[in-house]
Amino acid sequence: MIIDAHMHLIRKENFDKERYQWLDNWRIPENMDLDELVKMWKDMGIEKVVAMGQAMYRIWNTDMGENYIQEAYGRYPDFIIPFASVEPIDKINRFNQAAFDKFEDDVLNGRIRGVLLTPPCGHYNANDKTVYPFYQLAQKHGIVVQYHHSAMSECPPYFAPMKYYRPEHLNDVMMDFPKMKIVVEHMGYPHTEQLFILMANSDRMYTDLSMAYDREMTIAWNLVQAREYGVLDKIMFATDFVAPDNYPFSADPSVEIRGHIQKVRTGFNEINRRCGWPLLTEEEIEGIMYRNAARLYELED
Repeated sequence: MIIDAHMHLIRKENFDKERYQWLDNWRIPENMDLDELVKMWKDMGIEKVVAMGQAMYRIWNTDMGENYIQEAYGRYPDFIIPFASVEPIDKINRFNQAAFDKFEDDVLNGRIRGVLLTPPCGHYNANDKTVYPFYQLAQKHGIVVQYHHSAMSECPPYFAPMKYYRPEHLNDVMMDFPKMKIVVEHMGYPHTEQLFILMANSDRMYTDLSMAYDREMTIAWNLVQAREYGVLDKIMFATDFVAPDNYPFSADPSVEIRGHIQKVRTGFNEINRRCGWPLLTEEEIEGIMYRNAARLYELED
C-alpha cells in the first residue's frame, strides 16, 4: 500500500505566462486529465493522494490550480486528501485578510485537511508574525501546515531565494505553536540534517522525499541519518508536480514514479549495501510508503 503524501494538481490556465517568460522562459507544464491521473496512481498501488495547488500570486501571479482541488476532491472523495494553499501576506506586505477568510471558511466547513505555504516563492519568512493568525487557526483545528521550505534547483535563483528557507524560521514557529502539525517538503534540502534536529524535537513535524529521488546517494545517506536522529518514522513517500515533461517527469510520468517507488523499496538499500551503511528494514520501508502518512492523517485503524 502507498500514500502519495504530496502532489500538485496543475492547471495550465492558472499560470501567468508573462511572468514565466520573465523567469528565463521557465516552462509552464501541460494539464493532465484527472481520471487518467487517478487511474495511473491506482495502477501503481497508490491508495491515497494528498493533493494541493500552490498559491504564488503575491510575487508570480500564479496559483497552479488552487480552485481545481475542491472539484477533484468532489469527484474522488475517498482517494484525495484535500489541501488549501494560501499567500498569508498580500502584494503590499499586509496581512492577507481575504486569504484568511477563505482559509477559515474551508477549515470550519471541513473542506480541507491541510494548507500549503511557500515562503521562499512568496519572498517572506515563515516566522513573520503577520502569518501567525493562520497558524493559530491551523493549530486549533488540527490542520496540517505544509511548507515548501527548501531549494528549487531547477529554477532561476530569484524565484525562491535561500534567505527565505532558513531552518531557524521554522524553529521559531515550532516554539510558538507547539501543537501544530507540520510537514516540510523535499527533506528540507539543503538543510536536511538541521531539519532532522527540529523533527527530533517534535512528534508533530514530518518531511517527504519528493523531488529528491535523483540525488539517490545523498538520500540514501539522509535516511541513515534519519534513523540516527530517531525521525525515520516521520519521512513519507511523495511525488510533487506530476505532469507530462515537467521535471523530473517524462511524457509518461508513471515511468519515473515507478522508479521512485523502486528506489524506496530496494534501490536505497542497494546503495547502503555497497557503502557498508545500515540497511532499511521492511518495517521502515513500509513506514515511508504508507504508515507514516497514515499516522499523520489519522487513517490508521
